[in-house]
Amino acid sequence: MDISVQLDIDLSKHKFTTIYPKFNKENNTWNVHSKPNGDIHLNNKNDKTYPYLYWEADSYITEDMNEGFIINEENAESFLEEKIKILGLNDKESTDFITYWLPVLLKNKLSLCSFQSKKYFNEKKLNITPKPDTMKRIFLCIKKIEASISIKEQKLEKNKRKGFTVIEWGGSNF
Repeated sequence: MDISVQLDIDLSKHKFTTIYPKFNKENNTWNVHSKPNGDIHLNNKNDKTYPYLYWEADSYITEDMNEGFIINEENAESFLEEKIKILGLNDKESTDFITYWLPVLLKNKLSLCSFQSKKYFNEKKLNITPKPDTMKRIFLCIKKIEASISIKEQKLEKNKRKGFTVIEWGGSNF
């Protein structure tokens, strides 16, 4: 399937730091061909196969940390496994997510973690054509803390996949 993926973000509030593979900078768009197994090929003469599209940006937006979880190094792995299962990542996606964020949680010793809401993603829009049947965007904010605090536990919505599915995950460590 041929797919167009556009990052619609306000460049006065965000600055791209990494994009791989490179996209069309005029409109922040990747034009790709995706296979049913998830392999991605750029619609150009490049014969490379990509497992995913990657972008990173410095952001000048305050994260919402009013609800979340207090995580220590002893429960970091089980926390990530449990929450990612609820959010609907498959085994490969879960492994990628956990191996990226687990070292951060272990290094912090104690962290406040919060999965960001639709409000956060309204600042970082993702326009995809054709429209996915299922789209899940996961953004985990991790804040190192020195002592445990009281916080309202965040409720996460279960996500089920159907048809053409797009998963985007990322996070911030501050």
